[in-house]
Amino acid sequence: MERHTKKLAQLRARTDRQLVELISARLDRGFAYARVLAARDSQAQGAAVREFEQRAENAWREAHHLLPALNGIAETDRAALLRRAGILREVLDQFAAESAPIKRAACF
Repeated sequence: MERHTKKLAQLRARTDRQLVELISARLDRGFAYARVLAARDSQAQGAAVREFEQRAENAWREAHHLLPALNGIAETDRAALLRRAGILREVLDQFAAESAPIKRAACF
């Protein structure tokens, strides 16, 4: 029985390491799309910009949904991933605010 418990613990540790790598890769992808959005030419509009925004958003969403599955990692590692996810969320929110149409009051 103890042998099986040890084997399960090893499998869980490997799964957690793989999850950390997957989450980190998703965040890296989100930041890469965000860098493209930040460097975009003011003339770049429309479908291309929306596509990059959507891809960056999807990368954040995937990472965000995987974070709760991490159980056996160091708290510092978890905090670092949460911090990166939070930064990416702030960047994406800023892009969304910048690209939102400006509402003007109607004057009659």
